[in-house]
Amino acid sequence: MLRILILISFFSGICHAQNASEIISKHFENTGGLAAWNNLNSIVIEGEVTVDVSEIVPIKIEHKRPYYKRVSYLVNGKEQLSEGYDGEKAYTYNDLNGKYRTLSGYQPDPFETDILNYQKKGFVAELQGKISLNGVEVYKVKLTKNTLVNYYYFDTKSYQLLREENQMESIGYSNFKKVKGLTFAHKMIAQPVGGKEYVIIFNTIVPNAAIADKRFDFD
Repeated sequence: MLRILILISFFSGICHAQNASEIISKHFENTGGLAAWNNLNSIVIEGEVTVDVSEIVPIKIEHKRPYYKRVSYLVNGKEQLSEGYDGEKAYTYNDLNGKYRTLSGYQPDPFETDILNYQKKGFVAELQGKISLNGVEVYKVKLTKNTLVNYYYFDTKSYQLLREENQMESIGYSNFKKVKGLTFAHKMIAQPVGGKEYVIIFNTIVPNAAIADKRFDFD
């Protein structure tokens, strides 16, 4: 009887650990807490992006709820807009006239990740099992909403998000550091489908930074 109870307890523990919702909840709990992530309303990131070994460009990212975004490169000591979104239209820098031009077909990035409050957004999470990712055992979680499919890979020990994949690209995260109570990756390696791999090193991250509204005025 005792042996049966031990086996029941063992398999119950396995089932509990293999719950996608529990894994996602543990991720946010271990990286600062769900309340803190929900209270994150803006962020400013400075660092550098590398496309080729010989091409390293300083970068600044400003992001604010719900969709406001500004990504700028520092070229010859001057800031140059790569992409920006003012809540309605997207823009980039026009080399021909030195002004901004609108981007058609732009899909704005939401401020927060899809896995935060995913159920309220209409997503369904499913655990795909455990796999090895660069020698690290991870949980593979599939997130779906209609035709949208994303995959997330969480370290089975720390529940840190190490990689995410979607139809457009694969992104790996590393060099995790805590900033004002929240844990952020300070290195990102992105592999766009059909494009060149690029690496972003984040030197500074400022959560809930004060960003002037005019930073998102591109007219």
